[in-house]
Amino acid sequence: MAGNQLLTTQKIVDRALAVLTETPSFLSLINTQYDDQFGYRGGAKVGDTVSVRVPQRAKIRDGRIMDIQPQVDKVIPVKIDSYKGVDTGATSAELAMQIDDYQEQFIDTKIPDLITAVEADVINRVVPLVPATVGDYGALDDPKTILQAGAYLDSQLATKRDRNFMVNTYSQVDMVNALSGYFNSQSKVDRQYRKGAMYTDTLGFDWFSSNLTSYVSRGTAAGYLVNGANQTGSTLTVDTGTGSLNIGDTFTIAGVYDVHPQTKQVLAGLKQFTVTSAVASTTTTLQITPAIIASGTEQNVSAAPADNAAITVKGTSSTNYAQNVAFVKDAFYFVTADLPNPPKGYGVDSASRTYKGITLRFQNGYDMVNDMFISRFDIVYGAGVLRPELAVRVPATVTGL
Repeated sequence: MAGNQLLTTQKIVDRALAVLTETPSFLSLINTQYDDQFGYRGGAKVGDTVSVRVPQRAKIRDGRIMDIQPQVDKVIPVKIDSYKGVDTGATSAELAMQIDDYQEQFIDTKIPDLITAVEADVINRVVPLVPATVGDYGALDDPKTILQAGAYLDSQLATKRDRNFMVNTYSQVDMVNALSGYFNSQSKVDRQYRKGAMYTDTLGFDWFSSNLTSYVSRGTAAGYLVNGANQTGSTLTVDTGTGSLNIGDTFTIAGVYDVHPQTKQVLAGLKQFTVTSAVASTTTTLQITPAIIASGTEQNVSAAPADNAAITVKGTSSTNYAQNVAFVKDAFYFVTADLPNPPKGYGVDSASRTYKGITLRFQNGYDMVNDMFISRFDIVYGAGVLRPELAVRVPATVTGL
């Protein structure tokens, strides 16, 4: 954009938000719904808990007579509890620069770091809570594993459009090498050899690599059994086994199978659950996701577990796994809240902007002692898993350089 534009806070926050939202990232591929209830004007502040609506599945009618489905909104609580920002200082001369020059010196060098910090926090918060996993928990070097991820999403009625696969940078090395002997279109082979990267629409997914992927260290648990038949909900009482369970550890329960989300037909695989709170070997209650639901429209298992049903934890004890993940947009959510802009009389020039569901605030004040304009960018947000069945993890061992 041509120069000689007045360097206002509104122009600065507009440019910064453009950089934040247009940079390809995990955040640009998940649900960033924005609603007035998240805004400062709506009353939501840092630390508040608001609600995000989960899309309702259709109830299918048999026969000619109407059976109108009541619209019962299912909501999940969202805590606006994360506050991040980046601070800058500019002299009078620097603030007199043209907007393009200011962006190059202050925005383009600062905002990507803010994106990285926010994205890393969100990824490490949400990905380990995805219950389902596929693969052998070894190196990501078998295309069949990616096809299994696609098959799982098919079984959960995930849209076939815009399926994404976030792969650890080292896992990407393993997969590109594994595919070198397979048939690929010329454009994909060209990208693999020139960029050392996967391409869009490969094995059913659009791939992107990230060095921010989360890691889960598998606990040492073994020998746990269900303590009491017919348990449902997000807690599971167990007979003490040996060893610990970590957040992100995935397990199955003997005899508890997954079901089709619409027809409730029993599927081939056991239902997978993930631990949401770390436990020691003496703990007898597990916090899990998803909740066990054995009947009704939200049924997600073939049956509630039997007493003394064996619990099998996936992976190898004490092994650290990179958490590659396949997902569609509505698997995760990221919501931001407005921050107040103080009146002009407070001596602070402040502006906010919301774009693509993300709100950013920029404030500029003056330090007369040092003849410097001090500035800050702020974002306050909450994030979590919206529809866990629309994502699947591919844990993998990786080898660095």
